[in-house]
Amino acid sequence: MIQPASLDSHEGAVPSEEGYHVIKHTILWSAILLLLIAGSARADSASRCEVHTEADPMLCTYEPNTIGYTLDSDDVAFMDFKLSLRYQLFPASITRAQNDLHEGLGNESAIYFAFTGRFGQYIGTRESAPVVAKRFNPKLFYRYWTDNEHDSYVDFAFLAHESNGQSIDSAAEYQAALATTKDQNAVNDQISRGWDYLELVWKSKPLEIKDTRTMFGFLTFKYFLPYGPLEGRTEEYNSWENSPQGKPRSHVNGIAGMIKFVEKGSWLVFRDMKAAALYETGYREPFRFSTYRLELSTKSFQMPVTIWWQTGYNSDLAQYYKKVYSRGIEVEIGSF
Repeated sequence: MIQPASLDSHEGAVPSEEGYHVIKHTILWSAILLLLIAGSARADSASRCEVHTEADPMLCTYEPNTIGYTLDSDDVAFMDFKLSLRYQLFPASITRAQNDLHEGLGNESAIYFAFTGRFGQYIGTRESAPVVAKRFNPKLFYRYWTDNEHDSYVDFAFLAHESNGQSIDSAAEYQAALATTKDQNAVNDQISRGWDYLELVWKSKPLEIKDTRTMFGFLTFKYFLPYGPLEGRTEEYNSWENSPQGKPRSHVNGIAGMIKFVEKGSWLVFRDMKAAALYETGYREPFRFSTYRLELSTKSFQMPVTIWWQTGYNSDLAQYYKKVYSRGIEVEIGSF
């Protein structure tokens, strides 16, 4: 899907270079402010996000909202920030309609709209410190809670789209971009990717290991549609990219599992610990192309900090098919 290559793209009237810096930094820090506002929400509001309600819907965290620094082995380091929210749709009417179909069904399920956006700012490593769009991921999904406490659920995303918001989709455009810069990574970031997909997610009920320690897991299955209602024809690896690693996304993504351990308590300046391990592979030739990720998190002086390591694929949608070694540090806002 053809979209602006980055937050520096423009058409029509041409603002000054100083104006570009003002615009892009205003957008960047506005997004960060939204993250901080989301993280400062009252505790009772956050808890209400985890139960079924017919009250007026509210914005809730979906994936973790984060601000951090990322270094991929095929790129220079960049400031990495992600905003992810979900919103329940028509809670009263959908609850009642489902209860009319089957008694109690509406009390244990809901339909949500979710959006996740990821952006990177290349501070001091690329000319003009551009803010580059990395991921746009809107979806509509149906959630059914499988236990009375609403700790475990199954999600089915029946309309989901993921793209990187970039513009290069032909060999001519790619070569023209290469002719204007010596930074091939910056040009590769502008290659357009996009998929519509179906998704099934299962979250397990937390298992209490001891009074202060719990463990729970996620299983995720995706199917990338060759032609979808939002994207049209899938935009993925093109032969003119001439990469020996080029492959369809279904070879590297589609089957994923994650286990999380949470320990409550205080140790010197640290409070609460969390560890997460993720494995992902494709559903075409499963287990041939694998991604491994490890996250370690704690709160120090009330700051929820995570350090993470990853080896595998999909570190960046523009180059999803490349095997990359990544590491980073981030602050998780509002959902630790």
